[in-house]
Amino acid sequence: MNDRPRGLLTPGEEQELMRRLASGDDEAVRTVYRRFSRPVYTMGLRMLGSEQTAEELTQDVFLAAWRKASRYDPARGRLSTWLMAIAHNMAVDRIRRQAARPPRSAVPLEELTWLGVSEEEGLLDRETVRRALAELSAGERNLLELAYFRGWTAREIAQADGIPLGTVKTRIRTVLIKLRRAQKAEEA
Repeated sequence: MNDRPRGLLTPGEEQELMRRLASGDDEAVRTVYRRFSRPVYTMGLRMLGSEQTAEELTQDVFLAAWRKASRYDPARGRLSTWLMAIAHNMAVDRIRRQAARPPRSAVPLEELTWLGVSEEEGLLDRETVRRALAELSAGERNLLELAYFRGWTAREIAQADGIPLGTVKTRIRTVLIKLRRAQKAEEA
């Protein structure tokens, strides 16, 4: 009997899907988009604050994934993680290109859909996200918001908080490790 949630791909299936995507298989393109466009769009919307910009970002992410499909390394993480990293980096680049950042309202961390929408898409569910966030300190949650939802660089956070750059980088890494552990514990 298969114990994995319905629709969740195994690492081998993800690798095969990416091999097909790299070879230009149209069905693989549709499959990847169908499975992962919603969380990519949601993260883009939260970071960029505009439906149109989030839609453009989503298209750009999947175009980049298609172009970079041969670079996907399953040993470094799940396909969803790889796609969300591409989306995050592209969103941060868009934010940085803006001449003046309009103020963004704080994103309720309980709604962190970029970490997971549903098990069907191979991601975390909201309750898993809430449990993982509950284990973070207020400072760690603030750091996560600044870095991932407002698009601040580690240098910008260090300057704003008056702490060394290395400290900020270490704290961000620590937060991400905690969230990854929560994800792995949930998958187990």
